[in-house]
Amino acid sequence: MSRDPRAVLKRQLVHLGAALALGALAYLLPFPGMPEPARRCLAIIAIAAYLWVTEAVPLYSTSFLVVFLEVFLLAGPLKLDAGVFIAPFFDRVIMLFLGGFVLAETLGKFGLDTMLAGAILERTGTKPRRVLLGMMFVAAFLSMWMSNTAATALLIGMALTVIRGLPDDEPFRTALILGIPFAANVGGIATPIGSPPNAIAIGVLAEHGIRISFSKWMLIGLPVTALLFFFIWWLLLRLYPPRVAAIALPPARRERLSGRQRAVIAVFVVTVVLWLTAELHRLPAAVVATLPALVFTGFGFLDTDDFGRIGWDILILMGGGLSLGVAIKSSGLADWLLAALHVGSAGVIPLTVVVMLVAMAVTTFISNTSAAAMLLPLAAGLTGQPAPLVLAAGIAVSVSMILPISTPPNAIAYGSGLVKVRTMATAGALVCAGAVAAILAGVLGVSKLLGYL
Repeated sequence: MSRDPRAVLKRQLVHLGAALALGALAYLLPFPGMPEPARRCLAIIAIAAYLWVTEAVPLYSTSFLVVFLEVFLLAGPLKLDAGVFIAPFFDRVIMLFLGGFVLAETLGKFGLDTMLAGAILERTGTKPRRVLLGMMFVAAFLSMWMSNTAATALLIGMALTVIRGLPDDEPFRTALILGIPFAANVGGIATPIGSPPNAIAIGVLAEHGIRISFSKWMLIGLPVTALLFFFIWWLLLRLYPPRVAAIALPPARRERLSGRQRAVIAVFVVTVVLWLTAELHRLPAAVVATLPALVFTGFGFLDTDDFGRIGWDILILMGGGLSLGVAIKSSGLADWLLAALHVGSAGVIPLTVVVMLVAMAVTTFISNTSAAAMLLPLAAGLTGQPAPLVLAAGIAVSVSMILPISTPPNAIAYGSGLVKVRTMATAGALVCAGAVAAILAGVLGVSKLLGYL
């Protein structure tokens, strides 16, 4: 049913008015010792946060508003060129994610994601616990390199074929329908291109002089993903133990790879190897990301329509978050937060736990990319050692999976009609509880190893 355009416009204007009022209130609050540019930056954060939470306008539109307000309110007082706030929209992490989007679009166009899923599931066997493990592994692995939404949609379709052959009262139906989105959510943690918050975290830390390469991120993200993956698998089997002894999987399609499919695989492998060996050849990951973009667009693997379908809205949203991070640092708001809140004496572990819990709570109700754009720049300003906080919060927003609205994979699973909100919330809350310990162990351990602590 179409909505009345006038009613939509009226609603948007009301929300914009409320956002501006909230920004004015944030500016006028009596924070002692806060510099004038920091007050203006706080007002921008309040406006952006309101619009990102309410989604009164498209999320990427708010990013455009952020950079407009930064240039209008901060560039002059700080004597900064406007390009300082615009540059993050083509930051190296944006280029890295663009390359990841191009790879994912090409894999999907040539059906290689479906072929990989079928080939792996063919080898899982028929025992329910192995079927669940196989489905979850495919969802997690694909989500390391492509949209977890697309990975979930692909696997849910396969799972529904399996579920239709099970009795209506079989608990394993619930384990299967929850295992796929939950595994897709945590799979995106493992690589920088797996989830937009990862890239935002890398960009925010770069503003503080901390460079995290592709392989360094995987050193942090992959162990956390593995811990959560097996915890989710174990948890779902305990909550919804299978009664059937065997599961009938649909037969995998056996097709010969075409020349173009082989070329796509070759470019994918070369790109990943170059990303993982950046410490040896010294090519930045963002430069390596241009390889698939160049080959696939230049040689006709992707046409103009294909290129237009990649996640430009996500890239713009990420750019807004990175630009906000620049404003928080350059306006003096980060320094003021560090001095005024006196959180440095709280200790890294309790502070990291608090930041993670806040990130999970916020992401329960809004997009994880929006939450990362709001929270990560602020988290970086809370301590003189920003790496653990930013990394933990950046990962935490990806594992908050309590409600159907928490993540797109959750929404897809709920849309199947096979799981109730209460069921998803119970399992998702237990996953979040386990995630706090897994993230804390992974992030603090690797941060100490890499000298960030």
